[in-house]
Amino acid sequence: MAIQLFSAVIYLPIIVICMIISQIYFERYWESFQGNKLANCGLVAAIMITYFIQEFCLLQLSLININEVAFMQVVSVTMVFRNDKNKLWWGLLTITPLFANTGEVLMGIESINTWWVWLGESAIFLLICGALVEWKRISIRIRYPLAILSLSLVEIISLGIDNNFTVVNVAAATLGLLIILIFESRRYESEIRNEEKIRLLQRESERDDLTGLLNYRALSQEISALTENQGIHSIVIGGLDIDHFKRINDTYGHFVGNEVLNYFSTIFRKEIHEAFPEHGYVYRFGGEEFTIVVSNHSIEEVYTLLQTIEKQFSERPIVTKEGVKITISFSCSLTNHLNGELLDLTLKRADKMLYSVKNNGRGWIVTDHHGMPEENVAIN
Repeated sequence: MAIQLFSAVIYLPIIVICMIISQIYFERYWESFQGNKLANCGLVAAIMITYFIQEFCLLQLSLININEVAFMQVVSVTMVFRNDKNKLWWGLLTITPLFANTGEVLMGIESINTWWVWLGESAIFLLICGALVEWKRISIRIRYPLAILSLSLVEIISLGIDNNFTVVNVAAATLGLLIILIFESRRYESEIRNEEKIRLLQRESERDDLTGLLNYRALSQEISALTENQGIHSIVIGGLDIDHFKRINDTYGHFVGNEVLNYFSTIFRKEIHEAFPEHGYVYRFGGEEFTIVVSNHSIEEVYTLLQTIEKQFSERPIVTKEGVKITISFSCSLTNHLNGELLDLTLKRADKMLYSVKNNGRGWIVTDHHGMPEENVAIN
């Protein structure tokens, strides 16, 4: 009896937990190949084969150790709550009771005449899981335990129908499931914390340390996302350079230079975000070099806003901590990102235009319109 209780409450739950972890890694590997149809099909087959091998092993171990089928639906229901959009796991959740009961019939443990009980258990639990998955108003941290609790109740009712109440069977349907629930809940919370840390590190890696603006890595990712977005019909990219910034550094020192960079960044970010909410971003490449990206707005709109910002800088000098007043200006080039064009080519074109502006007096905002007559090119 003691060995059977140990198997029902500790041994088999640990095996189920290991099965859950292995399927999580399988699914992550599968998600990394979503764009490859051949690899995708192969991994779906591998997941299904592995799953049914696991279920068959669990079936045998349950019968050998506690003389009762236990925990057969836990892996599939856990995976459903991890990713409720994945139809594969819903299919496996539906098929698993049939697989388990068919195995019992073939082994002579269960009678085929009780088929209606199998279907009833499967249908009821499937409906409960479907309702809990759709109940988005409460956290998955509550919905998943409710699903496991429902599975426990279904198992207890099934034991009652079969008049098969024993200490071991009841322990498996209650304490065994509780052990799995506690471990999986803790593992899930740890996973969420780790993912949040990774996202935080990724965000930090995409930010310039001094100004807090996005950097080149973030720019590359943003352009890639914009070009793949069907709702984006135009992308304007601008290269900016604070005029005579080296002179500011040489005259007042690098600390004042950093104040100027922060002031410039703050104004630009505020103005761009307010004028083009959800469509305007500001990036720093290093030094006094910046880039702006504006989607779904014309190059003329961006040009007009930059003129306003240029005027604001000329009318409101920055006052440093030491009380020094410094009036700043900037040079800028604006160009349209062409369909199918590599980001580097767009940036090189903007940089070439900006270089031309800096060699012709600075303080200009120049734009180019691809596919438009030369006389429509706006130059300030």
